[in-house]
Amino acid sequence: MKNDDQLSKEIEATLNSLDGVSRAETAPYFYTRLEAKLETRRVGSPSLLYRLLTRPAVAVSILTIFLVLNIMAIKGLTNDNTSAATKTASLQSFATEYNLNTTSVYNNSGK
Repeated sequence: MKNDDQLSKEIEATLNSLDGVSRAETAPYFYTRLEAKLETRRVGSPSLLYRLLTRPAVAVSILTIFLVLNIMAIKGLTNDNTSAATKTASLQSFATEYNLNTTSVYNNSGK
């Protein structure tokens, strides 16, 4: 009997602890924000790559890299022009040194 009385008291205590419970309330505009978030998921949020590229630090870094590559390409082109003239002069001096004909193999002046 003692155990039954003890058990009944514990059950009553547990049920009495629920007396002060009320319905949970949400923050203001919770449902509006929830609907907006669900709508962006439905429409499609920007990809990770797009979000990464639109960060100012990343965009400036990429633009700087492209600028450096363009400058290197322009310098390379100007160096090729001067080296082409040097190559032509060295070929001419080689031909002169070894008394090479400058006429074509396909010259039809002879037989």
